[in-house]
Amino acid sequence: MSSTTRISPAPLSYEEALRELDRNRQRLLLLQNILESPHGVIFFSLDTAYRYTSFARAHAQTMKAIWGATIEIGTCMLDVIRDDADRRKAKANFDAALSGENLLKEEEYGDASLQRTFWENRYSPLYDDAGVIAGLTVFVTDITERRQAADKLAKAQDDLRISLESQLKQLRGIIPICSYCKKIRNDDQSWQQLEAYISAHSDALFSHGICPTCFTRQVALLDRE
Repeated sequence: MSSTTRISPAPLSYEEALRELDRNRQRLLLLQNILESPHGVIFFSLDTAYRYTSFARAHAQTMKAIWGATIEIGTCMLDVIRDDADRRKAKANFDAALSGENLLKEEEYGDASLQRTFWENRYSPLYDDAGVIAGLTVFVTDITERRQAADKLAKAQDDLRISLESQLKQLRGIIPICSYCKKIRNDDQSWQQLEAYISAHSDALFSHGICPTCFTRQVALLDRE
């Protein structure tokens, strides 16, 4: 019966180990630069206990700005989110990603006494070599300016609607009008000229003239006189 002999790789020399360490350092630096490069996009990753395993420098700056917290690898992110509602919201999103879901959400985070900002957050599970979920990644885009612009537009539209509604007063319901003199009966049972009534209940203004029929009739009356 033959046996197979496993040949172990030859150990690296001290110089080779240094070169391999330098190559790994360069790879990590390249990866870090890639993560830092997109303008306005922030990256971080967590393990299954919500502890940081990596983050972009911009994320650390953001956590300092909106929570006043200094983070490092191993910090539990939930511990630095001081707002209870924000913490519950973040945990629910993390748990969904850790269960295998991919999420895209627009959310607001931050200490109200420091800075509240709007974010577009992409949550994804992070798998190890065996295909087991070992954590999650989050790509974050600051959409505060976009949300503020949208809120300003919505407010302007609402102000315009209110303004138009106040200007476009409409006469509604059945209006009691005299079939002879065309005066209109008010709520206090008094009678008011048609022009005065409409002006009081709308923004309409009147410019008086004379129609052809009335002109002919008035001319005939003047001729008879």
